[in-house]
Amino acid sequence: MGTKRGAEGFTLIETIVALFLFSVGGLALAGTSAAVGRGLNTNAIRERASRIAASRLEILGAECTRATSGRESIEHIESEWTISSDDTSRVSVVESVRYTTWNGPRTDSYRAILSCPR
Repeated sequence: MGTKRGAEGFTLIETIVALFLFSVGGLALAGTSAAVGRGLNTNAIRERASRIAASRLEILGAECTRATSGRESIEHIESEWTISSDDTSRVSVVESVRYTTWNGPRTDSYRAILSCPR
């Protein structure tokens, strides 16, 4: 008498469960990569805005005695600065940069006191 050997391979239920688990893992990976991509984009825009602000502060520091308040728009980033002067040796600068990210508008403010060369 021969013994009956079990069938080799996977059952239909095992295959369906495995496909389900791989699908959930793939969707989680796609969702995480989308969130990381949005974060990187927001950081790139924020860095560009801070570079614009730093550049404006350098320009205002170079022409300290003639510096005036103003506004400019560069690459969808609005920059506005206000100059106030207590004396001829220093000026106070307040600069605001406005930009839009994937979750709405954002404003960053920078304050500096610049020494005027004599």
